Amino acid sequence: MIITYLLIFLAAAMNAIMDRTENIVAFNRSVFSHADKRFWCKEISWQYAAKVFGWKADVWHIAKSSMIILLAFAMVFFESTGHWWLDILAIGAAWNGTFNLFYHKILYR
Repeated sequence: MIITYLLIFLAAAMNAIMDRTENIVAFNRSVFSHADKRFWCKEISWQYAAKVFGWKADVWHIAKSSMIILLAFAMVFFESTGHWWLDILAIGAAWNGTFNLFYHKILYR
C-alpha cells in the first residue's frame, strides 16, 4: 500500500510541475522562472522542443508522461482497504494535498 501512495505523491508532484510550467504567468511565479523558457515554459517551449519519435521533449511533456507512467504503476501496486469509498477519499486526499503543497509552496517563488 505504501508504494501506491508514494507513486500517487510523485504523480501529483509531476502534475504541479506541469501547471507551474504551462504558461508564462505561472512560470514567472515559479522556482523555474530563471531557467531557459525554451525548455521550461510550455507556452514558449513548444516552438523549440526537440522531438523524439514525434514526442516533444520539454519539461511539460516529460512531467506529463511521467505522471501517466506513475499512475499506471500505482494501479498495478494498489491494494484496496476493502472499502471503495475510503480508498477514493484517501487517494484523493493524497493527490490534492501533494499537488497543493508542491504548486503553492515548494514550486512557488
